[in-house]
Amino acid sequence: MSLEKEDLRMKMLPDMMERLRLIADVRGKDYAHQAVILLEKAIMGEYHEVSLMLERANKNRKKRESLGLVGQAKASDQSQILEIKKA
Repeated sequence: MSLEKEDLRMKMLPDMMERLRLIADVRGKDYAHQAVILLEKAIMGEYHEVSLMLERANKNRKKRESLGLVGQAKASDQSQILEIKKA
């Protein structure tokens, strides 16, 4: 029994398709299956990076709140510098 997967169609540059076919041949897999494997690896790597970034941002926000600092995005008309005011 296989996992339920959603369909995804994509177009690739010809040289990338050649590379994918070569990888699939060496691994002994169908090129579509190999594409799924590579795409899932790339997505998991990006997801991990983004989740760490969001986790750090949340920790920094909580730290600023505990110190009594509240970041307020207030852009002045003349400059785009954000001001951080003490609560």
